[in-house]
Amino acid sequence: MKRRSFLAGAAAGGVISTLDWLGYFRAFGVPGTAKELGLASAHAQAAANPKFLIYWFQEGGWDSYSMFSPLVSANDAATLQYTNGQLNPSPAWSNQFYRAKGYGLDVAHYNAKLTGNIQHGFLANDGLELMPDMAVVSSHAGNTFHSGGRFDYHYGKYSNSMSAQRGPTERTVMQAFSEVHGTNLPLANISWHRWLSDGELTELNYPEGTGYYEKLGPAYAHTTYGKTPMDMRNRLASLGGVTAGARQARIRTFVDNLHTNFVKDKNSESVKAFDSAVKIHKQLTGGTGVVINPATMFTDPTLRSTFGVTTSDEQTTATSVNGNPARSKDAPSTNVQAMMTFEMMTKGLSCAFWIESRQIRGFDTHRDRGNIFNNKGQTDQLAIMKSNLWTPLKALVNLLKNTTHVPSGKKYWELTTIVLASEMGRTIQGDVSSILASADSDATKFQNIMEQDCCQHWKVSSTVFMGGNVKGDTQWGKVGSSSLEGIPMMPTGDLDPAYDANTGLLKAGMTKNAASSISDAGNVYATALEIAGINPAGKGKNTKPPMSFIKKV
Repeated sequence: MKRRSFLAGAAAGGVISTLDWLGYFRAFGVPGTAKELGLASAHAQAAANPKFLIYWFQEGGWDSYSMFSPLVSANDAATLQYTNGQLNPSPAWSNQFYRAKGYGLDVAHYNAKLTGNIQHGFLANDGLELMPDMAVVSSHAGNTFHSGGRFDYHYGKYSNSMSAQRGPTERTVMQAFSEVHGTNLPLANISWHRWLSDGELTELNYPEGTGYYEKLGPAYAHTTYGKTPMDMRNRLASLGGVTAGARQARIRTFVDNLHTNFVKDKNSESVKAFDSAVKIHKQLTGGTGVVINPATMFTDPTLRSTFGVTTSDEQTTATSVNGNPARSKDAPSTNVQAMMTFEMMTKGLSCAFWIESRQIRGFDTHRDRGNIFNNKGQTDQLAIMKSNLWTPLKALVNLLKNTTHVPSGKKYWELTTIVLASEMGRTIQGDVSSILASADSDATKFQNIMEQDCCQHWKVSSTVFMGGNVKGDTQWGKVGSSSLEGIPMMPTGDLDPAYDANTGLLKAGMTKNAASSISDAGNVYATALEIAGINPAGKGKNTKPPMSFIKKV
């Protein structure tokens, strides 16, 4: 059916039947978009097979050696004694490993283990029930620069300057996704973060259009900051007031024009058929009875209980970092973000969500060697991993698996892709060779050894994909026990055969395969789009290919 011929038939005096209208709706949609039709009609306007993308980001750098870059090692901080002033202990300072307090003592809990086909560290213990749904990538590199890492996970990997004006073809992964799947959604792209770079606090250095720029692509794909439930309720109330009026005007104008230009008195049945067709269309697409009341959004006691939401969880945080002015993410806790995500998905409001830990650099657990020895180990990130990730993620996944998207008849889980990531990993050692080679006194050398940061930013990291189109219970890549780095992967996901699969070192007489690589944020960007049915080529400026072995065939 062609729009022009359809309207020409009406102009010739033909009655437009209910079936004709339904055919027209299937071809061209109900007149007006979801934004024009208002919040009450948003769900009815949703596509029959929508897609959803959720990035769940642990800002600050998780201890990936205790997460999905599992490494079996000693915990010298817990077992070794050192003499004050000693410069050459055994094992040498540079060869010592410093794991979380308790590692090596409570082996059953802290040491790496295998669950299904996935080897993991203790920070993943609270997510065991989710592992059958996970595709874990352990040969993965983060960025050791906070702002650069965050930028990469948003924009992908390409030659860029964070402080430059963003170009018209640049896109964050959420913008690229929403540009395809968010056309008919009032608030397609929701993110719970306020900044990427320390420098962005200085507007003279980062004017409008630079740094992380939320206004790339079509307007419906722009970033909307999720903020708190109260903020979002106010936004929805404002949006609903505008779009409700637009809905009435749009439909009235459409019908009036038809009546004036095509449908004369003798064709009044066409107008009745239009009204009937709209009602039938809503029934067929699950829109009947779906009314969004902004005042009640995020207040449902059952949902709040499911996600364990308290009043304090809805509060925001502000802090100073590295001497920069106090700043806030204006974001609630991740359990609140997850609850808001679920409601906005199921109400047909949004399709792309960036969930992020509320604390500013809460995972940035720097510790010097002296502090580590006094503590008998590194800072244990288990509690914040449980509260920021595992507990709310399990609640969200359970709801997605048990909630039906009425128009398609599928569970929301089948339509959703989830990505778990952090901008970097953490070190568990400290190289003292430059300290020992200095001309300082022995006492100064020892002091410098004790003050050395042994939990710094580190490239060795990991990432996880979940969702209905992901090959679950799989692990790709590995960290070498001797190299302590990710082993390069072939395009198939297999380890490069030139490397020893245990030590991670090149085999004697072998060279790295030119086709092998260690994945990074750019590969994650492309993979997330591909899993959602989007060809990542040309979407934004990311140059890295997808890891196609992640997607179900």
